[in-house]
Amino acid sequence: MSSPSNALAHRIKRILFGRPKRTDQQHEERLGIFTGLAVFSADALSSVAYASEEILLILAVAGGAAAGVYSLAVGLAIVALVFIVAASYNQTIHAYPSGGGSYVVSKENLGMRAGLTAGAALLVDYVLTVAVSTASGIAAVTSALPVLQGHEVALCLLAVWIVAWVNLRGVKESGAVFAVPTYGFVVAMFLMIGVGGYRALTGHWDPVAPIAAGFGLGGSQFKALTSDVTIFMLLRAFASGCTALSGIEAVSNGVMAFKRPEPDNAIKTMNLERTILYVMFIGVTLLAYGFRLMPTAGETLLSQIAHVTFGTGPLYYLVQATTALILLLAANTAYADFPRLTGMIARDGFLPRKLANLGDTLVFHYGILVLALLASSLIVIFRGDVHLLIPLYAVGVFLAFTMSQTGMVVHWLKIAKKPGESLKRHAWSVFINGLGALLSGVALVVIAMTKFIHGAWIVCIIIPLLVAYFLHVQGYYKRFTTRVTSLLEQPMPIDSAQKVKVVLTIGGLSPVIDHAMRVARRLSDDITAVYVAVDPELGEKFERKWDLNRHGGVPLAVLPSPYRDVVPPLRKYLDKLQHDNPDTLINLLVPVIVTNEPFDEYLHNGAADMILRELRYSQGILVTEIPFYVNMHASAAGVLCYEATETGDD
Repeated sequence: MSSPSNALAHRIKRILFGRPKRTDQQHEERLGIFTGLAVFSADALSSVAYASEEILLILAVAGGAAAGVYSLAVGLAIVALVFIVAASYNQTIHAYPSGGGSYVVSKENLGMRAGLTAGAALLVDYVLTVAVSTASGIAAVTSALPVLQGHEVALCLLAVWIVAWVNLRGVKESGAVFAVPTYGFVVAMFLMIGVGGYRALTGHWDPVAPIAAGFGLGGSQFKALTSDVTIFMLLRAFASGCTALSGIEAVSNGVMAFKRPEPDNAIKTMNLERTILYVMFIGVTLLAYGFRLMPTAGETLLSQIAHVTFGTGPLYYLVQATTALILLLAANTAYADFPRLTGMIARDGFLPRKLANLGDTLVFHYGILVLALLASSLIVIFRGDVHLLIPLYAVGVFLAFTMSQTGMVVHWLKIAKKPGESLKRHAWSVFINGLGALLSGVALVVIAMTKFIHGAWIVCIIIPLLVAYFLHVQGYYKRFTTRVTSLLEQPMPIDSAQKVKVVLTIGGLSPVIDHAMRVARRLSDDITAVYVAVDPELGEKFERKWDLNRHGGVPLAVLPSPYRDVVPPLRKYLDKLQHDNPDTLINLLVPVIVTNEPFDEYLHNGAADMILRELRYSQGILVTEIPFYVNMHASAAGVLCYEATETGDD
């Protein structure tokens, strides 16, 4: 029987999160390509809303003309990197059809420490994904509705927990909810890029500088235009734009979330994701160049492009609404993968084991809650400002990229050494993953160098600390196992004649005590009732009322409590009892009143719960709870219950 508070919590949980799902219903939670793209690709696709803006924000120092020209070059470099990384992760899906991801690939091919480092990097990145995408989504909302400016932190926190709530309801439900805004955003973006392209073809293009004689590489106009651009500035712009790759590995982490055949559907989703990403990212960068747009305070770059393209009509608000929604829901990619990853690490013994438990709705609910709490903390610390959060971004994900692709190279080389295999047969896979590792490593170095003083140093400290925490957890579980094993190996003498002394806690004269006394007599003939007197007068009064005949001559010990605390006097009494009776097993009986109405539970003083909570750590004492059910009768299963007929305290 559950307690009243648990029953109430169960009812509330049923309303908020739906009916529990059977384990054998897990296959019904699988995703197709359509919903899989919405669940696992929202993060990568939504990065279009801020990646181009972050590039221009860095290049703006050199002037609008240079920013426009070089933003295209940086954008093309990032698209090439997207292609290579996505192709590399397709190889990972082939090699690890059960769901590889950076943690598994690095662990199996580079060693456990490398796997933990990749896992820590990804966990950090997922937390930042939720914080950055939510902050960016709220920025889109406040750009369209300036009246909301100044309330960004509160709006961000609300969005984080709404997405968490949807995910707690189940994978299938979250996929259905997020499909509409994801595809709505894709349609709105393609429409904006199409209309902008049409304007270019019809003579409304307004580029930063004409493509004319002398503008080619080495030409006079080119030199004048780019004289203020430095290599370091370009590297910083590239590092900021690399946020477009965040979340691209999510599909490979969640292969088993897809319908059968899982690897094929995952690869199709990955290919569709990168194709859409190419078109939207280059399209936005090109429109910003053509319309002479630069980042400004109070309005996002995407909002400016939509203004120029559609004016202030319904289509502008369509772009803003779908952008805000997908940015807010892009956090769903992290909510899909963070709990899965923590579950894997927990099963390996490096995180608390409860993180590996599936909840009622077949999701890792503890992982979802931890992610929401960590992301909320970041939002509060950085005041929901996208530009303050971006420097922390991408370090973790590119570290995970680099380790994963390096691990895949080792994986193929191991296979090539097996009988019947050859390196030539896997040469293409080695090349793709090797190129992915090289480019990801270069990008990692660039990002770490250019963003270090702007906040990346925080991530560089957190990742090693997280790995140290993993090892600490593993150390605890090892010590626990060693301790339990040593205790089990020790011979345990069995003395059937060992004495048992029962200590029965008394809170008042009531049917509760009668019931507990009957239980006590079944356990031992040596019984002592104990009453903690928080009030001396009440203690004396209770001692006079104690009826020795009524309770079969059971002696009563009244323990004074000058500080009105129940537990310390009782603990002191039990310690002395243990000391005086070393060969006797002491069994502490604690009567507990259980009601079937959740709002009646608070009417009892809760002393029993306090005793159980505090004395559970007393070594050598057996603590037994004696439930007394109020207004409950014999169940169909034949469980004997009692009905209270007198007033009494627990």
